[in-house]
Amino acid sequence: MNLFENFEDIINEDFITKLKSISTDNLGDVEVAVKGVFYTLVAGLIRRTNSDMSAGMLFNQIKEKYNKSSIPEDKSLLFSQKGLIEKVAEDGSKIISQIFPAYKSPLLSMIGSYANTSKNVTVITSGLTSSLLIDLLGNKISSENMDKDDLIYYLKQHHELLLQQAPESLMEKMIPALGLQELINTKIVAPKKPEAKATEEEAVVPTTSSFSEGYNNDSSSETFFNKKVLLGLLALALLGGILYFFWAKSGDFSFFSKEEAPVESIDEELMFADSLDRLSKDSVKVNVSADSSKTVQASSTSEFVVLKQYVNDKTKGQGSEFDFKSIQYIDKSFDLTNESIPVIDSIAGLMNANGRLQIKITAFSEGGDQKLNNKRAFAVKKVLLRKGVNTIRIDAGSGGNGGNYPKIKVVTK
Repeated sequence: MNLFENFEDIINEDFITKLKSISTDNLGDVEVAVKGVFYTLVAGLIRRTNSDMSAGMLFNQIKEKYNKSSIPEDKSLLFSQKGLIEKVAEDGSKIISQIFPAYKSPLLSMIGSYANTSKNVTVITSGLTSSLLIDLLGNKISSENMDKDDLIYYLKQHHELLLQQAPESLMEKMIPALGLQELINTKIVAPKKPEAKATEEEAVVPTTSSFSEGYNNDSSSETFFNKKVLLGLLALALLGGILYFFWAKSGDFSFFSKEEAPVESIDEELMFADSLDRLSKDSVKVNVSADSSKTVQASSTSEFVVLKQYVNDKTKGQGSEFDFKSIQYIDKSFDLTNESIPVIDSIAGLMNANGRLQIKITAFSEGGDQKLNNKRAFAVKKVLLRKGVNTIRIDAGSGGNGGNYPKIKVVTK
């Protein structure tokens, strides 16, 4: 059975009726909310399998949460034991924060709008559903002795099922709200089943050849080996000659003159990697061109002051978004201006001082070039990573048509 079938078995009519009874404000459709959360979280899990590193982290997180789970094997007992449903929902809320750090706030908002449920009902249903999903996956991993590759294979099998079963009205809200465009843009490829590990009994034992066969094989192998050694020595001699030529000509072994040395740029593949992956340690390109006609002068860092005051003000809720015109890109490029780096450094300092702070960077460009926008957003993220901010606390992506500056949204604080 797949995840959807297993979940349908749990949330039967009796389960939904009991779930409705625990809340005094039964505004909206609880069943629609529960299923909406489940589809959305499965989509997030599928997305995380696109990165081997992220999938490895996910595998360990699921096992850890499953081992600490309070969910009984008989799910009907959730409602018979006092306070258990609340504890499971609270644990599930923490699961969302850890496994889907940038999802929590937009998820609650999206589900509340989709199912027309109150905030209290939305929080309970999302937490409970998250715990049930991890319980299903944890049980699957434990009972079938799955490893990371098995989990990736299992989750990827649900990609096409998700697109078939999730209501269109949910997909219309879920994809833009949580940045899951790759679910519909990515071509669905049948996942490759991990190769079974051969047992000792299945291992192929080479047969012993006759003396004459061994002699012939040894002779031919020796001849081939001698040829390889000779070719290797010739290659080394040739390489030595080339190096000596460059040394004699320029005094060093560089194949490029200082003027011709290639400039490192941000790896394009990293721009579209899962936002939970650690980016490379290369420094971000900044504007060093003498031609400043295309550079928009950075505005006052008062934007950072406003952000800092908002983050430190405990009376204000999370979710606000700020224009950062003091962070500027070169026109039609993802290169940051020199003046932008200190502003980003200040944001990094704020995040390092506030461990709960999670943000989303949204970049724009004239004409809404999605590829350029992604590069721009990740350019800012990269500076933050270089300053020690954990990658799972930063989401980054395209925002469509706009100016040469990003917006920063406070997801949690």
